[in-house]
Amino acid sequence: MRQACSEALPPSAPSSWRSRCPGLRRGQRCLLGVLLFSIGVSNGVIPLRAADLLLLDSQTGLGIAGSIDFAQVDADVLPLAGEIDAVLRARGQPLQLPVRGRQPLGSRVAVRVAATGYRPLKTIWRNREAVTSRTVLLTPLEPARLPTPVAEGQLRLSGWVSDRALRRPVAGALISVSHAAARARSGDDGYYELLLPSPPVRAGRPAPVTVRVEAAGFATQVIADRLFASGAARLNAVLGENKVRPRGHRQLQTRIPGPKATADEPGSAVPRAIGDVPPASITVGFADASCTQRCCSASCSHSCTMSLEDYVRRGLPEEWIASWNHDALAAGAVAYRSYGAWHVFNPPQAAFDVCSSACCQVNEPGTQSSTDAAVAATRGLMLKREGQIFRSEYSAQNNNLLGALSCVNQDLSCGNGFAGSPETGWPCLADPVSTDQACFGHGRGMSQWGNQYWSQSDPPRRWKWQLNHYYNDSGQGSGLRTAEISRVLVIDALRILPGQAGPSSVVLLELDVRNLASETHSAVMIGASLRQPPAGFIDDPANDQGVVLPPGASTVSRVFELPAGLPDGLYDVYVSLYLDVDGDGGISSVDLAQQLLIEASGLSVLGGVFSDRFESSSR
Repeated sequence: MRQACSEALPPSAPSSWRSRCPGLRRGQRCLLGVLLFSIGVSNGVIPLRAADLLLLDSQTGLGIAGSIDFAQVDADVLPLAGEIDAVLRARGQPLQLPVRGRQPLGSRVAVRVAATGYRPLKTIWRNREAVTSRTVLLTPLEPARLPTPVAEGQLRLSGWVSDRALRRPVAGALISVSHAAARARSGDDGYYELLLPSPPVRAGRPAPVTVRVEAAGFATQVIADRLFASGAARLNAVLGENKVRPRGHRQLQTRIPGPKATADEPGSAVPRAIGDVPPASITVGFADASCTQRCCSASCSHSCTMSLEDYVRRGLPEEWIASWNHDALAAGAVAYRSYGAWHVFNPPQAAFDVCSSACCQVNEPGTQSSTDAAVAATRGLMLKREGQIFRSEYSAQNNNLLGALSCVNQDLSCGNGFAGSPETGWPCLADPVSTDQACFGHGRGMSQWGNQYWSQSDPPRRWKWQLNHYYNDSGQGSGLRTAEISRVLVIDALRILPGQAGPSSVVLLELDVRNLASETHSAVMIGASLRQPPAGFIDDPANDQGVVLPPGASTVSRVFELPAGLPDGLYDVYVSLYLDVDGDGGISSVDLAQQLLIEASGLSVLGGVFSDRFESSSR
């Protein structure tokens, strides 16, 4: 059944939109969200023009419709969700997308973009003449497709094929891959799915794969040198231009490890401490409005604003190798997130925060299940140093041994079996897992191949340990090697119910908590202990409770069973939140402590009576 596109467009929409948006099949999206902020400046304002801002679904790449609120802001307003919300509540101006004509906006504006079925995106945009268009990627609340099971040794490659000009699905496109005979065609909604054998893994990396997408009326798109791991991978195709897109991901040499280009140098530093709160979003420089063609800072003509978590999901499989162990990837997710977040608060002299190529860190569309899991395990976590988000550098192999690979570390004084670059502020670090490995990179920060080697050691080193090792020397660091993992879960209040109980009874510990990340944490443990100083701690590990924390504020609880024979008196109550790093459903030193709250004298224990003063019944 067909429906006229004009039925979905507002009466005020330009006739040119209607002519470019013919009848659609049900389930297809009309080009409603295509707008762009032009950068032409007159009297210090940015004119908003129809067809100059592109609004896309971050999962499918298809165009969507929504609304925008904006307000001019001063330089001291930080790109944090709370500060942006406060500005928009006070003086925000709403617009529906699409709009006609122009709206004058100041050179620095707070923006909130929303659409039904998507997480709102909040950002601060800066005007710079080098950028000719803006794209916003909104994260859907629910996946467009539910994943199908994948057996061991298989790869499920799926995604959406869309029209670069109209942002609509392309049906009937033929998708083929270089390492298998299987082919698939996209459906009416542009979706395709291929079940393939996993590419062979040699020397720690999968064999590169080339994906070819062909459709009548469009130039063929070739995406070359893709590194796919076992499991699920998503790769969207945007048809229009005839380009071969090399991946450049041969041996983790996607980063340019030397000094940053002038165009990427930050502007004025933020004077206030950022603490542990991730930025509301990140704006990335690209060479195209579809956010697919990476660029170095000076050559980026488009900016793409997306959630910080979408940014890490897109970028982690480009900078790390998706077939690596979970802990290597999770350590990489924190480093990648922190590097990007630092640039949000220390932006270059451009309309974007960070570029999309190895001049900064690589970001392209496409995700994989292994890297998605690593991002989910570390949502919102960054590195911080001296109260500020840390610019967490990394390179492929930081061992101080000159060999045949591209080593740009000018200071190899640490020697074989050590990482570091003392001349640039990174002290020597014993890193025995990389002994005899040739230097490949700049030697600063974390060693990516070291991540994988440590995750394969006996015993395997978890991602928390790896981050503390490379960025803090396990608490013994100096110079730039003194960063720590940020806190993303906060306890605001504790209620002990009842506040008076007897031995062998049960109390309820109710916590008001906040998740500072923009997405849900599903592996959170609530730990609790009692103590009557100067005696030791009384624990109840059997009831250490696993909970799921959505973004923002929520209330969670756990029980605590008081042991028989507990002496009378007042007890301090300790509660804590942990991220379950090893995934065993318990709390240990391997896990990442988030916050400890102590309620001094919070529980009164009276032998044989409850708080209602009646004698307790035998259990």
